Amino acid sequence: LGWIKKQQEKFATQPRQAEREYVSGETLYVFGQQYFLRVEYSYKWNSLVLKGREAILTVRKESTAKQREAFINEWYRSKLKEKIEIYLPKWESITGLHCNSWQTKYMTTRWGTCNVNTRKIWLNLQLAKKPIEHLEYVILHELAHLKVRNHGKDFVAILDQYMPYWRETKKQLNEHILDHI
Repeated sequence: LGWIKKQQEKFATQPRQAEREYVSGETLYVFGQQYFLRVEYSYKWNSLVLKGREAILTVRKESTAKQREAFINEWYRSKLKEKIEIYLPKWESITGLHCNSWQTKYMTTRWGTCNVNTRKIWLNLQLAKKPIEHLEYVILHELAHLKVRNHGKDFVAILDQYMPYWRETKKQLNEHILDHI
């Protein structure tokens, strides 16, 4: 009971992130790199371009924060898919473990999931904000579930074999709440 009360207090005193407005001056993270958002307006199309330390978001002036967020999430999805198409085959080749399919999905409580029956892997869209080594860790983690369903010693042995530094990577990945950056 004491532990539960302590965790509740810790949660209650955690700083809360203000709602994002997707306006100039806010920050975006792309594979661990921080970019400062610069919003420009156009009536033709939406775009997001990284230039130097800036993320230049071009949208309709009348666009809402929700519309801007939806556009940016789809942009993140395309960037994440590009990286998954590189790193999933890399880790499948290294481990000899192969999934049948994969998809991205916005998740708030986990970085990835694996359906061992269908051999399908889901990867959190928010991994596009994190450094590439975090994506690689989650890919390896989910592939390992194709061999070992639980997180027991056999599962840990797979992670240790292929990524000896996985514990530090996992710690860094989980330092912030999922939607923090």
